[in-house]
This record gives sequence, structure tokens and C-alpha cells, in this order.
Amino acid sequence: MKDTYQHLNAQKLNNRNRSFKERKRSLKLLRSNILKYKKEIADALYQDLGKAPSETQLTEILPVLSAINLYLDKGSDWLAAKQIRNSMLFLGSKSSIEYEAKGLCLIISPWNYPFQLAMYPLLTAFYSGNTIILKPSEYTPAINKVIAKILDKTFSEDIFAIVEGDAQVSQKLLAFKFDHIFFTGSTPVGRVVMQEASKFLTPVTLELGGKSPVVIDNDYPLKKACEKLAWGKLVNAGQTCVAPDYIFVPKGKGADFAKQYLKYAKKFYFNSKKQDDYCSIISDKHFSRLEELVNDATQKGALVEELEIKKETKFSPKVLLQVTKDMNVMQEEIFGPILPIVEYENLDEVISYINDDSYPLSLYCFSKNKKFINKLSRNTTSGSFSLNEVLIHVGNKELAFGGVGESGMGRYHGKEGLIEFSNQRAFYQRKNERGLRFFFPPYKGMNKKILNLVFKYFWKKI
Repeated sequence: MKDTYQHLNAQKLNNRNRSFKERKRSLKLLRSNILKYKKEIADALYQDLGKAPSETQLTEILPVLSAINLYLDKGSDWLAAKQIRNSMLFLGSKSSIEYEAKGLCLIISPWNYPFQLAMYPLLTAFYSGNTIILKPSEYTPAINKVIAKILDKTFSEDIFAIVEGDAQVSQKLLAFKFDHIFFTGSTPVGRVVMQEASKFLTPVTLELGGKSPVVIDNDYPLKKACEKLAWGKLVNAGQTCVAPDYIFVPKGKGADFAKQYLKYAKKFYFNSKKQDDYCSIISDKHFSRLEELVNDATQKGALVEELEIKKETKFSPKVLLQVTKDMNVMQEEIFGPILPIVEYENLDEVISYINDDSYPLSLYCFSKNKKFINKLSRNTTSGSFSLNEVLIHVGNKELAFGGVGESGMGRYHGKEGLIEFSNQRAFYQRKNERGLRFFFPPYKGMNKKILNLVFKYFWKKI
């Protein structure tokens, strides 16, 4: 690990100076290799997560290919030096912002979307001119092998390395001084990453999670909302950082919501004997954690509505009614196919409920009422606000993605991703060698007159 770190750290200036032409050539090769091994990617994700090939194509491969195409098209323009307009004080000079690679980056990726959430930040960091150490999740050994094969066939050992292992390996990596750390995972682990990074004052991007609420207005067709939410909640079996975590429905509509939601869940994932489109829970440990959340909720008075499914290895989609704040399912991120329902009487209590918790990664609103939408949006804070859709916003390749507070910090996707992995360096050059000598002391005579004239000029502008 130490040798790998030292080698890549020594190469970071060389990689910073690679031309955009070279970077584009590598991205095109990466795209070609992903397409070449797309079946192996799908097979590996089915082995690790029980993920259907079509879902892999939609949620893992397509976003990465889309990002590559975007950077090939616009990346060099986004990273080109930007001229800054000078005021009167700086006439005869040139100012610009130059985007230079930060250096050696550590990317720690999660298990829930192990291909997309490893490759997306990696290719972004590479195109920004960085060297990279990737630490993938130990829960997904099959896809890790495919990722390693693709990257080995794309990049040289002067650009990247993969270091595999458990949490102890991550801890050892964090003991090194990196120029940037990109972490995707849970909030508790994000705190550990930030604490370790603080020892070197290393900048971090934390893509975390939290409880992303959904608010359904009385004027929005419940059936239409249920259809969208059944997909948004159950894709990847709910193991999605921006999955709807709990739902606000108007008073008296909870039971109707549960019925219609489960009807669409059955239609989407359980309409045949195979049930292969429905993803598995990553491990027995996580499966047991979900069962404990349901048991705790029922012991405290919640009612459970669920689908009967044939495969015991799959976790049945469940809706919880009559939930209360003291239940564990309302205290921690669910990260699974359990959906609590909170009935409300007015929007003020919804806003108060959301604001009493940490800032969510996403907030979803289903409404056609502009006053309702604006009030909810302006009186809450979240990483993103999505209207009448769920999850789709993450697929917008040019829309910045990230959290606030305990749901994360920093942004990536699109232009913001390239800037996140870059140092925005201010560049200044005075063409007139006399410069601002008339501002030098002693302040008397001509120097004082010029200073007073400049001050009067700016004073009039106020």
C-alpha cells in the first residue's frame, strides 16, 4: 500500500500536464472496454447483489457511459482557463481562473451501486488530471474483479491503482496524505473519513444519505404517485441513497396509499414465478437489520402491509402505517424496501417534521399547487428538490448532485464534478510594469491626489 501511494504521488504532476487529447483518448478506450465487458458487469452484479441485467444496464452502466460522453463533448471547455473581467484599478493587467488537478485522490466507493459509484467519480477525477487510488467495497468481490480488469486495460499504473479490503484497509489508506478524498457511504463512516482528513486538512467530498422524505399533496392523483414511488423505492430493493425513505400523505389516505403502492410493486417485480427483476439485500447482516426495524415498529404500534413473495432470500416490500417518531425506522436511514407512512393535516406540520431532522439528500414533492410547492421548497433545505418524480434527477448528467450537512458535502456530476476535483487557481499578470506604484507610500503629493480620486470614483458607484 505504501509503495502504491508513493508511486502515484510521484506521478501526479505528470498526469496534471497530460493534454486533453490524451485524456479523451483514455476516456474513449474506457467507454469501449465497458461496452466490451458489459455482460461480465451484469453477471458480476447478479452474483453480488442479485441485480437484474436490465436494471444493471439502466442504473449502473448507462450513467457511466453518459458521463464519459458528456466529458468528451464539454469537459475541455469546462476546464479551460476562464478570463476574469478587471475593474478600473486593474487596467493593464490580466486575470483568470485556471483549473489544475488537485493531485492524488482517494475514492472510497460503496456496495449498493458498486460499478457506477466507483467508475463515475474515478473517470471524473481522471479527466480533471488527477492520479487515483480506488478502494471498492469488500461486499462486492465479483464486480470488483471486473472493474479491475476494465481499468487495467484502460489506464497505466502511473494513473490509478485499486486497493481492496475491509474497513481496516480504508483506515490505513486514510493515514496517508491525499490531495482529495471522495467518499460515498453512510453518515457515521463519513464522519470518520472527515476526521481523518482533518489531520492533513485534506478537502473531502462526502456523498452520504439520510432520510429523504416524500410529500404528497391532496390535489395530486394518489395512483400516479404510487406508481412512481413503487419504482423509485424498490429499484435496487431500496438500497439507494436517494430512495424515498418515508411518505407524507393527507389524513385518511394512508391505507389507500398502501394498497395502491403494493399493487404496483407486485406488477413491477412479482408478476411472474422468476421474480428476477427484484434485487437482493446485500448480506445477511443487512437483511437482519431490516427485520429488526420492522419488529421494533410493530412492537411500538405500527401496522404492516406487505406482499407475499416466493423467494425467501428476497426481502418483501413492506408499508408501515401508524408510525411514530420514537420508532427506529423513523430515526435511521432505512436503505431497504420498507416504506413508513405519516398522515398529515396541514403543510406546516410537514415542514416542522422535516426540519426537526437532519437535512435530507433529496426531498420529493407531488403536487400541482404552486403555493404548496413554493412553501415546501422555501421552508426546507435538502441536497435536491424533485417535483412529481423520484430518483430521475440523479440521471441528469449535467445536474450537480450532492447533500447538505449530514447528507453530505461537495458536488459532482457534470461540470461541478470536474471543478470538485480541481484546484481553482487565481492567475494574475500585470502588463504595465509600473503597476500600482502610485498607491505606495508616502501618501502625499501626486500619490495622495490619485488615491483620493480613485476613492471618490468608487464612492460614487455605491
